[in-house]
Amino acid sequence: MNRPLFVAAFGACAFLVMNGCGNSSDGESRGDGSAQSSGDGASCGDPSLSALDPTALIDDMESPDSSTAMGAARGAGWWAGGDDPSKATGASITPDGVVTAEKIPGGRCGSTYANHVTGQGFGTWAIMNVSFGWGSVDGGEAAQLPYDASFRSGITFWARVGDTSSANARVNISDKYSNDAGGLCDKSINSGSTACYDHFGTPLKNLSTTWQQYKVPFRGLAQEGFGIPRDALDTSSLYDVAFSLPLGTTFDLWVDDISFY
Repeated sequence: MNRPLFVAAFGACAFLVMNGCGNSSDGESRGDGSAQSSGDGASCGDPSLSALDPTALIDDMESPDSSTAMGAARGAGWWAGGDDPSKATGASITPDGVVTAEKIPGGRCGSTYANHVTGQGFGTWAIMNVSFGWGSVDGGEAAQLPYDASFRSGITFWARVGDTSSANARVNISDKYSNDAGGLCDKSINSGSTACYDHFGTPLKNLSTTWQQYKVPFRGLAQEGFGIPRDALDTSSLYDVAFSLPLGTTFDLWVDDISFY
């Protein structure tokens, strides 16, 4: 699998709605663009997002394997990893490769499994991602396959961090212009007007040790400014959603119930 040669520091902002597991009211964007939870309650998030549209579901993680609910026929699945030079100097990530769901201690609003990645010490990039398809095109080498989400408005998911984890991460969504599988960018360079991996995304700041629900509209995402410049994400050619993990520190991230909306 080809993975990014370069991941920039967190920078873009989007409007996020965030609810706690037991929080019945919407959060609101702070002045710096990060989400902020609000109130205490007894619900399990936004009711309009809780009953996931089965045709919009990316993965509920209730089947503890790497394949997603989008269907094994597309080769869609979960993966985690980080840059090899950092590993050579002591960085680590678990799992390193295929990601399978883990049982949630105590459960979460009826959910029993979620994806979990831990690690520390990366200097260039570390991610956990879910691809929308993987296979051969016209008999060629296996590569990620695009997915048309142009009729969707964004993604939603639940997330939390462990007690000793950094509270920051970034969610990125790749399209044919930023993912090297699209064939339109140059994966051999780290920056410039043709560079790959300048995905549209947004930082997840002040992640909590309790579960929070995020709603990320496509229209609120932005690039970081080191690759092919564009006005908006091309939602007709999405390749994956990646949780870009914080560099130079410890991370312990859980993700559950990811869906389009």
